[in-house]
Parts: sequence; structure tokens; C-alpha cells
Amino acid sequence: MKSIYFLIITFLSLIFISCSEDVIDGNAKGTLTGSVRLEATNEPLANVKITTTPATTTVFTDEKGNFEILGTLPLGDFSVRAELKGYVTEYQAITISEYEQKVQIVFEMITDESLNSPPTVPVLIAPKNLSTNLVNNVELEWDATDIDKDELLYKLIFINNKTNNRVEIPNIKTKKIAMTHLDFGTTYTWQIIASDSINADVYSEAFQFTVRQNPEYRYHFVSKGLGNYNIMATNLDEVITITPLSNTTWRPRKNNTANKLAYLQTYNGQTHLFTSGLDGQNEKKISQTPINGFKSDQLSYAWKTDGSQFIYPSFDKLYKINSDGTGQTQIYQTADGHFISRCAWSNDGTKIAITTNNLNGYKAKIIILDANGNLLHTIFQGKAGAVGGLDFDSTGTKLLYTHDVSENEDWQYRQLDTRIFMYDFTNNTHKDISFISLKPMGSVDIDPIFSPNSSEIIFTSTSNDMISQKNIYKINLNDDDVRDLIISNAEMIDYK
Repeated sequence: MKSIYFLIITFLSLIFISCSEDVIDGNAKGTLTGSVRLEATNEPLANVKITTTPATTTVFTDEKGNFEILGTLPLGDFSVRAELKGYVTEYQAITISEYEQKVQIVFEMITDESLNSPPTVPVLIAPKNLSTNLVNNVELEWDATDIDKDELLYKLIFINNKTNNRVEIPNIKTKKIAMTHLDFGTTYTWQIIASDSINADVYSEAFQFTVRQNPEYRYHFVSKGLGNYNIMATNLDEVITITPLSNTTWRPRKNNTANKLAYLQTYNGQTHLFTSGLDGQNEKKISQTPINGFKSDQLSYAWKTDGSQFIYPSFDKLYKINSDGTGQTQIYQTADGHFISRCAWSNDGTKIAITTNNLNGYKAKIIILDANGNLLHTIFQGKAGAVGGLDFDSTGTKLLYTHDVSENEDWQYRQLDTRIFMYDFTNNTHKDISFISLKPMGSVDIDPIFSPNSSEIIFTSTSNDMISQKNIYKINLNDDDVRDLIISNAEMIDYK
């Protein structure tokens, strides 16, 4: 019996000694479990990388934000790190001991954004606050920085102080923006808001500037901006914008008696005749029937000299309408169904000239009517090629028109050698102005008009490749072997 007790005591002693030796030798292993949460909302964060120093096993949190390192941590002190892109790396200290071999911790992480600094307050640079007498195309400029090198986006707040119209333009990536077609004689307020998409928006102070009164320049022309035709004015030294870049407006015609500007504009997908003040304000649609025919950029209209009426075409018909948009009447219709494209009205109001063509733009005629639309005679017909232009001189005895003397006809309506001709009603003659003025080979001259005193011809010239820049030239009829460039990147000139 004593032998049995001795054996049991001996066996238990060996077990105790063995366990004691494991602790002493440092071979015991601990377990670490835990979870990672977003501090602000307590939501779990998945795929957080968990590592220890000294290094042991690397693990990642599951979709519930939990992790565990099972039975691999030796006794001792550890620093546990939790890291995830876009968040601030967190650390916790733990101790694995013979008495604490299972440790549980919780990480609460914050985003990197919480350490991000906001942008500096935007500084408005130009125009200077309370600037006056500015042109109606103004470039706004400002500056702001971000210490964290974050990409900054800006919002412009732009207020018309006369109408209280407020415009907000967001997501500006540059520190400049051009504001065009501003109202003449108007004060504007502007402010910039900077955003780094992390911190609260930062507001600049508000500046004001005032646009000068309209200088009412005598030259009006068309230029392309944002893909649209827009009407500009110039004194040949400075250019100002008359119609908004957001609209498509073309074929300007000023009337000195009415002190207004007329032009064509796309309205509800159709071409209509409009008038406005010389500053582009107080716009009014005049035409009742849309202006239709072959190619909208080939269409024209005419303003009676006293400003009381217009004539304009729609397919094979010519209409007369009062300048306030009332009293529209049809005064002429082509006998062959051809479209009317161009029209002109003599200063004394007794003659109307029109060009007609088929639906491809060819088989053109130039027809002269009286003021009531009665046929007087035809001065051009029977020649192939494009025909355009039309403008009476101040006496009504001469008429400008254009003709492509190459007589090219194709589906593109390409013109190869279009020249300006002057028809003289007194002797029924046609004079080639372009030929005399040494027109460059491979070019076309289009849209000619007389100067107010009829001593000059002003027109558009461009390459016949159909895609090159258009420019405005002038020919002095007293020295008609010279052509002078007067406006670059311009077309459809009007000079009153």
C-alpha cells in the first residue's frame, strides 16, 4: 500500500517539475484576440493588418473587424500595430505572462483626414476690389494653398448687383476663370470657395468691380467661342462681346435709326430673327415663321433703312415683318420652288435683291424685286457654282455678290475660287473685284458689304479647304489692287 502512495506522489511531482521547467524555459505560448472599430461610428473595419513587435504572426481582420493570433506569442511584452490605408496607424502594448496567456484588445481607428489641415483662405488677386471702367470680358484670378498638398477645387459665386442674378460655378480646377458677355454699366460681386474635399469649405472675402458703359463700336462680326457663333464688336483696337458664348448667334446687322442690333439665333432648334440693344440686352424674337432654306449659315435677312421693317426668307417664300414682330406678310414666292437664301434692301427702299438656289445650293439666280415683292428682272443665272453675298451701295445703283468661278458643285457645297463681283444697275455690268485686288490662289472671298460711304468693300476671306481660320479684309475702291487685313479670326462683318 505504501508503495502505491509513493508511486502516485512521484508521478505528480514529475508533472509539477515538468510544468515548472516550461515556464522557466520560456516555452509557454499565449493567444491574442481583438477587434478593430472606426472611432467615430463604432463600425467594424475589415482587412486591417495586425502585426506585433517583436515580430510574430501577421493577421488581418475579418468582415466583422475581428482578429486572433492563436498560441504563437511567447511570454513577454509586445507592441501590437493596426494599420489600414486611409487611416491613422494605431498601437497598443500587451504583456503575455504565465498568469495572463490570453489577452484581448480593441483598436479604435481614425481616418487620416482627421489630421488634415484645411486650405488657406483664398486671396482674390484680379480685378482689384472696387475696380471700375472694365471691359465686359473679365478674367478673375485668385490664389490659395494647401499644406497637405491636397488637390483643391474652387467654386465661384458671381452676382449681378443690378438684377441680383446669382451664378455658382463649381469644380473649378484652375485659379483663373474668364467671365464674358457681362452687362455694360453693371457692378458685379464675386467670391471664391476653396475645398480639399476633406475639411469644411473655406470662403474668401467678397470683391466688387464695375463694367463700363457700352462704347458702341461700329464694326460687328462673328467669331466662334465654345463651338458657337457669337457676335462681337470692335473699333479695330479693342474687341468686346455682345452676345453670350452659350448662345449661337450670327449675321449681325446694326440699324442706326433704330439704334438696335439684329441677328439670327437658334431658338427651340430653329433659326429665328432677333433684335437687341447695342449692348446685347433687351433681346426680342421678331420672326414668326422660322428662317429656313439651304444651310443656316448661308441665310440672311435685311433691315429697312428707317428701322421699321425686315424682310427674310423661309424656303421658297420671302416675308416682310414689322420690327416689333407684328404684321408678317408674304411678299414673294419663287416660281420654280427654289429656296431663297440671301436678301438685301436698297437704302431708298425701292429695290430688293434675293438669291435663289436648289436644295443643294446650286442653279443659283440673283433676282431684283420692288418693295412689294414684284419681279423686276434677273441679273444673274445660268452659271454653275455657289452664289452668295448681296449688299446695295448707299445709292442703290450697285450691288455686291459672290460667285465661285470654278463652278465646282459637290455634296459638301465646297467653294474653290469664290470672288466678289459688283453689279452696276446703270450699265448692266459685272466687275470682278477679287481678281483686281489680287486674291490669293486657293482662297475664297465671301460675305462682302459696302462701307457706309460705299468707298470700300469689307469681306471675309479664307482658304478653300473649308476648315482654315476666317479673317476680315478691306479693299479701297480708289486703290482696289490692295487688300488690307483688319480683323483676324472673324467673319460675317457688318459696318455701320
